[in-house]
Amino acid sequence: MKNVNSKEVSVLVSGPFNEPFDYVLEDKNTNFSVGQVVLVPFGKRKIVGIIIGDGTKTIPETKLKTVLQVYDLEPIPKPSIELMNFLASWYCVFKGLVLKMILSPIEAITSPDYEKVYKSNYPNENEINEFEKIKITYKRKLVLDFLLNFDIGKSQNDIIKHTGVSKAILRDMVQKNIIQEKKVFKNRNLDSNFLTNSKENKKNYDFLNLEQKFAVDRINDSIVNTKSDCFLLDGVTGSGKTETYFETVRTCLDQGKQVLILLPEIVLTPDWEKRFFQKFSFAPLVWNSEITKKKKKKIWLSALNGTAGVIVGARSALMIPISNLGLIIVDEEHEQAFKQEENVRYNARDMAIYRSKRSFAPIVLASATPSLETFYNAKKGKYVHLTLPKRATGATLPHIKLIDLSVHPADKGKWLSPLLLDEIESKLKNKDQTLLFLNRRGYAPLSICNSCGNKIKCVNCDTWLVEHRSKNILVCHHCGYSTIFENICKKCGAEGQIKAYGPGIERIEEEINETFPQARSIVLSSDTMNNHKILSETLSKIKNNKVDIVIGTQMIAKGHDFPNLKLVGIVDSDVGLSGGDLRASERTFQVLQQVSGRSGRHSEKEEDKGIVLIQTYDSKNPIINAIARNNRNEFFDKELMSRQYAKMPPYSRLASIILSSRLERKLETFSSDLLKLAPLFKNVKIFGPAPAPIYFLRGRYRRRFLIKSDKNVNIQDVILNWIKKIKTPNNVKLTIDIDPFSFM
Repeated sequence: MKNVNSKEVSVLVSGPFNEPFDYVLEDKNTNFSVGQVVLVPFGKRKIVGIIIGDGTKTIPETKLKTVLQVYDLEPIPKPSIELMNFLASWYCVFKGLVLKMILSPIEAITSPDYEKVYKSNYPNENEINEFEKIKITYKRKLVLDFLLNFDIGKSQNDIIKHTGVSKAILRDMVQKNIIQEKKVFKNRNLDSNFLTNSKENKKNYDFLNLEQKFAVDRINDSIVNTKSDCFLLDGVTGSGKTETYFETVRTCLDQGKQVLILLPEIVLTPDWEKRFFQKFSFAPLVWNSEITKKKKKKIWLSALNGTAGVIVGARSALMIPISNLGLIIVDEEHEQAFKQEENVRYNARDMAIYRSKRSFAPIVLASATPSLETFYNAKKGKYVHLTLPKRATGATLPHIKLIDLSVHPADKGKWLSPLLLDEIESKLKNKDQTLLFLNRRGYAPLSICNSCGNKIKCVNCDTWLVEHRSKNILVCHHCGYSTIFENICKKCGAEGQIKAYGPGIERIEEEINETFPQARSIVLSSDTMNNHKILSETLSKIKNNKVDIVIGTQMIAKGHDFPNLKLVGIVDSDVGLSGGDLRASERTFQVLQQVSGRSGRHSEKEEDKGIVLIQTYDSKNPIINAIARNNRNEFFDKELMSRQYAKMPPYSRLASIILSSRLERKLETFSSDLLKLAPLFKNVKIFGPAPAPIYFLRGRYRRRFLIKSDKNVNIQDVILNWIKKIKTPNNVKLTIDIDPFSFM
């Protein structure tokens, strides 16, 4: 990182700012680096920022405010600053808001825990003896003799404890250049075993199959040679993708570099952490929304000073300023959870690819069902495509059958076909486990008054309230609004006439308990697994065969390995197949393929292999049939042809402008005014403003513009130049979403 030699510096402050501000340094004789974290006055406030260069010299020095504090931290690394600049430019957001994410938690900066460490300037005994002939006191000699045994130095407390000297003596020795003083964060040993432990069993690949070994060797070559290759690790469910990339993590640690692993959801971390510890004999540093600020502070500081070996976390972990990054892994890269939809909107997977380039570090995108964009880039040769076509256990892929509900319907008031119930009963007799998948939380998605036909809706949104019978409440899954279920229609006043329509997982649990009262069943959803401990205990029960039937939502569809699970029943495969969402088909295919892959992962014999039963009213649907034939590439090829014909991503680019307001008329007026100023370009099409599919959400009315352009068009410039032509009123919120995932 280059030094700043001027006493005037440019500082980018955290907040809604794109341009830096000039300040003057009080200590004019000290050089500071770009990326140095500082505290500066800003109006009546004090605010944290980073030095990004010399001052502009456009303001007289006498009018410049003075930097209040230069924090005793390593500078924010250059790749993190480059990521900040690129992310802000690509997603049309303020640099200062991205910086705020990088400098979080702020407590790590404003109140770091550090200790003084001293190192001798006389590293051998002969030098000490020569120095003693000139003049050295007994106590100073004790310090030098003690430090002889420690090349990396020793803490102030340790020196005082073993020699009995005072702090004043140590200060005097520093002033006379006898010893060196350095401030080191107390958490420097938070992950200190990562290098030695990783070297104990290195490069023993005997347990891997040929395809896994080839993938490891190919990625390792990029790690050792600091090449920023992007790899798609594309393996069928159960193919050992995690074990494969674990071997590349080992190589990276052996090189003395740091690793960042991104997982889409917190639900995947408990099982993953256990596997990691079994492999490496040390725990990774876990970063997510549930950990304390104190823990985040330690992780952030150890990442910055280079002592954190492996950091694993959700998308926000990408913003941690890791100083010596050698490898990035994005597990389940296709997951929508990597796209942040609130505040600063960005796709962590795409930005991780950029971060790897700036850090000269390879990146591994791992998935059994890659996103269409990633599959397309691998097909075009932009990414290195590594395939794992076989299950690592030697098990064969499950046998998949369709249950046509128009031919084999469930009994009246029920949701499970007799064919599926028969198969569940067979598995119970064999003491095998069953997983029933339905991606609907609660008891029922819709409640209607039989007397007047009123559908019970949320007061804040244009959505139905979902009944959660276990808690006797109705809940909006968009804004969180809830109300006690009283079975009284608020429209007509009828009592006892509100009926539940459609199944949620609680309703499936009710049906299972009635049909198989002796079976041990459990529900896995974000409602029931609301903390880390409960989830970890539940997963352990399933793995230890203390559960017969698992009923779960999408949280159980991926990343879990249950050895005794032999049957997967997909209750309603038709959910998500229709609608105006560009990625509806892709997402439905991915989740159904992922949940199907839970079945029979350890079944080595053909007669014992897993079974997947898919209930559907649309047995001719190409997505359902592609899953039934286990032909993923056929689906991807057809979907790519469809996208190319419609000139949609990855063959074009999309962006959205989302307008929202609590005042519907103000929203309509501003939307019309903005449309009148819409630019006209040959390769740019602007659609809207149309009401969003959920027009009223969280108390705000919403309209959307959709902008589609050729790939060679700078769509960001088009949008920014457009919205600059008009002032957005205070009562209207304007949000830009580049490469949108959600169209709701």
